[in-house]
Amino acid sequence: MNKMGKKIAFDLYGIQMKWVAWCLPIVYVFYFVTVWFLDEPEIRSMSLLTFTFQSATIFILICGILSSLAFLPMYVKHGITRKSYFQGAILSSIGLAITIIGITTILTWLISLFKINVFKDVVLSSFEVNSWLVTIVSYTLVIMIYFIAGWLVGLGFYRYGGIGGFVSIVVALVIVSLNDLLWAFNTPKPVMGLFSLSIPVPPVAIAIVGSIVIASLSTILVYKIVKDTPIKIA
Repeated sequence: MNKMGKKIAFDLYGIQMKWVAWCLPIVYVFYFVTVWFLDEPEIRSMSLLTFTFQSATIFILICGILSSLAFLPMYVKHGITRKSYFQGAILSSIGLAITIIGITTILTWLISLFKINVFKDVVLSSFEVNSWLVTIVSYTLVIMIYFIAGWLVGLGFYRYGGIGGFVSIVVALVIVSLNDLLWAFNTPKPVMGLFSLSIPVPPVAIAIVGSIVIASLSTILVYKIVKDTPIKIA
C-alpha cells in the first residue's frame, strides 16, 4: 500500500467514525430498551454483540454505497489516483468493521460481569461453542462483505447508470446471499430467503474460509470497476 492510500484510509476512517459515533449509541439504547421491556425469549437471549452485528450489516452496507457515490469522485477530482482511493477505502472499511465489533465486544463483556437478572438468558452467538474469538472474527468478516456489496452497488450506479446499477444490485444480492448460506445468522437474506433451501450450515472453519474467498473475489471485482471508472464533472 502506498503512502497516499494510507492517508486516504485515515481520512475515510475519521469521517465514517463520526457516523458510527451517532449510530452505535442509538443501537445500544434500542437494545437495552427492547430487552428490558419486551418479554420475548428470542430477544432476551440475544447478546448486545449479536444485536449490534445484525444492525451493523445495514449501516455498513450504506457506508459502502456512499464510498462509491460520494468519496470516489471527491478524491479523484482532487488528484488522488483510483488505486490510492481503493486502497484507502478497503483499509478504512476493515478498520470500521473491527472498531464496531471491538467496541461492542467490550461493552458486551462488561455487561456479563454485572450478572444483571434481565440478561441472565443471554447467549453470545448462535454458534454451538460460545467462543469470543470465533464470534468476533466471523461477525467482522460478514460485516466486511456487506460493505463490499454496498460498494459494488454504488459503483454500478455511478459508472453504468440505472441499468448497470440494477445489475450491480443483483450481483450484490447474490454475493450476500451466498455468504449467508455459510452461516446461521439472522442477517437479511434477500435472495435465498425466497426459496425453501434446507442446506446444512457448514462448520465454522469452513464458513470462515468460504467468506474469505467470497470477500476476496468481490474485492477484485470492485477494483476492476474502480480502476476504469470515469469521473463525472459537475
